[in-house]
Amino acid sequence: MKVRCSGPVLAAAVLALGTAALPPAYADDMDPREIYEKAAPATVLVAGEGGSGSGFVYDAEKGLVATNAHVVEGQASLKVVVGESTQPARLVGIDPCEDLAVLQLTSVPPDLKALEFGKSKDVQTADTVTVLGYPASIGGVGQKAVYTAGSVQNPEVADAEPSTSLPRYPALIQHSAAVNAGNSGGPLLNGQGQVVGINTLGSGGDVQGQFFSISGDHARPLLDGLAEGVRKNDPGWILAGLDDPGLPTYLEQYGVDPAAAEKAQKQLVDSGVTGVFVVNARSNTPAAKAKLGLGDVVTAVKDTKVESVGGICDILQSASPGEVLPVQGVYSINADGKEMKFGAEWATDLTLDKASTTTGQ
Repeated sequence: MKVRCSGPVLAAAVLALGTAALPPAYADDMDPREIYEKAAPATVLVAGEGGSGSGFVYDAEKGLVATNAHVVEGQASLKVVVGESTQPARLVGIDPCEDLAVLQLTSVPPDLKALEFGKSKDVQTADTVTVLGYPASIGGVGQKAVYTAGSVQNPEVADAEPSTSLPRYPALIQHSAAVNAGNSGGPLLNGQGQVVGINTLGSGGDVQGQFFSISGDHARPLLDGLAEGVRKNDPGWILAGLDDPGLPTYLEQYGVDPAAAEKAQKQLVDSGVTGVFVVNARSNTPAAKAKLGLGDVVTAVKDTKVESVGGICDILQSASPGEVLPVQGVYSINADGKEMKFGAEWATDLTLDKASTTTGQ
């Protein structure tokens, strides 16, 4: 099972296999303590009303923080804990299909530290790597970033779709440095203390010791657009695969009885329905304006059958700003038995924002 390292646990297929190896020591590698002392001050805790994750400062002058989209999507009143201080932050750009987001501190401390990006293309199998972040079991003002180290197992995992509830990841680094729940968005560092990846996935179940970070070379150019306010591939919804075994547990945090969710999920899957479950739709977004909400199951977008979040992302990636996307689906736990029958079909139009930029969440 593969899980994101922040928020709910969603079941997924195993990605690429790798063999852990003793990491070699290179002459120009920093001492582990030196790496920690260099990187920890720039590694931050990202907290919202519904959960927390990690991130890191990559531009100290502007107060810009990189993290995963799934750490912050749907969250309100974001705060960033930097060392012993808590700073309000706003979401300036997000791309859920790339699982990347950029925050900006509303007040930039004069002594703010930042991390620099290295070249992930230079990362090789068995290289030593370090993970920093704030596991979900700790956190808060005064807490310190947690350090784990390991070695690279596969430096180039391409086009991975680990779950129907997750997007397709174009470029990942697989390694053995433990990435625990809450570590999402934190930095993966090379032997010089440079960022070569953004932590996002951890292994679970029968698969142990395999963790995944978005390649820094892939992520870095995207951060520039996000910092300018780009909100690409973000109709304002949160989605999960209908066939995801973890769906009932996930829905519990949205007030849905897990037993009722499991029953509805089984009924739909057994009847041959495939699609993506709408978990939430933020107010005043394209999804909300299309009257999509908790319980809707999307089965097709733009006359194309969808079976996963990755499939929907493929359609959104090729769509134009302002485009009207026909959406079809069926009712599930939101069926009232009168106007809306369980399993009955519905159709609506999702009109994407005309501009891909915004001034805030």
